[in-house]
Amino acid sequence: MTQEQRLIPLVLSNGALNSAVATGNNASWHCSCERILPLIGKSGQIKGPSENTSVECPDCKIRYFVEPDGGDYKRAVRVVEL
Repeated sequence: MTQEQRLIPLVLSNGALNSAVATGNNASWHCSCERILPLIGKSGQIKGPSENTSVECPDCKIRYFVEPDGGDYKRAVRVVEL
């Protein structure tokens, strides 16, 4: 069985919406700095981002968090720019 590719919201810090792609608890998206390569992360804990669960763009240092669906490390439901 192939892995389902789902579009999920990417919420930028200025309130603008964009799209990310998720498979299970993993997500991929493009940074708002327009870095060519996508960022990739997995969902974190329901309590929110931590040092170990946030993703930092290596080009501009903007941080993101992949939100889980109702429990720690569950399927990715949205990506938030911190």
